[in-house]
Amino acid sequence: MLAPFLTPAVSDGINVLRDERALSAGVLVAFSDRDGGVSAPPYHSLNLAYRGGDDPTSVLENRRRVASAGGFDPAAVVLTRQLHGIEMLHAGGDDSGVVGDADGMVALGAAPSPVLGMLSADCAAIALLGAAGIALVHAGWRGLAGGIVARGVRAVAPVLRAWVGPSIRACCYEVGPEVIAAFESARLPVADASHIDIAHGASAALRNEGVEQVAMVSACTACSERYFSYRRDGVTGRQGAFIARL
Repeated sequence: MLAPFLTPAVSDGINVLRDERALSAGVLVAFSDRDGGVSAPPYHSLNLAYRGGDDPTSVLENRRRVASAGGFDPAAVVLTRQLHGIEMLHAGGDDSGVVGDADGMVALGAAPSPVLGMLSADCAAIALLGAAGIALVHAGWRGLAGGIVARGVRAVAPVLRAWVGPSIRACCYEVGPEVIAAFESARLPVADASHIDIAHGASAALRNEGVEQVAMVSACTACSERYFSYRRDGVTGRQGAFIARL
């Protein structure tokens, strides 16, 4: 398979970033943004999260639209209740919907797999394709410092490709000294004495595990109105990340 590379795929006004090279080899990787949905403010408009107060009917329609644009069955998506921790769950072919409390999922074995999904609004969703299967992790500063990337990589090792979704960057992510100390203790880069970069932290965590083939969404979720950002807006929606072996 060629190096990971994300390009826009647009369908009925919905834009997803998808790896067409991976798709041609039977691996779906897709990241959504916030545009083209039906949710009203402050969740406008392509919010994929039921948690937070949005109209469930709107969320259901938004999920249908993203699945259509991404090229997968919304009924096949497996999600977790994300807790900003490092717990990982295994997902099987019969699983769908919310399967438990965790910030990472693994689907081992050959295709077809369930569609693993994670929701975010500043944290990075990191999709992994390994020889043993696929994994998807939700990584904020706690998850990165706690080693969730390493847990995901080792679950499907050796990892052949990785994709880092949109996240908050150093320009907008001021943190306290305890976060800086946690990053430095985990051998992750800090931007300066009071800022970290989630995308760079994710990339470094992948490199620390020997993963070199990485595609990364460069946008800052707090800078770009294209994405949901908890740091910028407080009450807001969530974009999605998805990976499956077809």
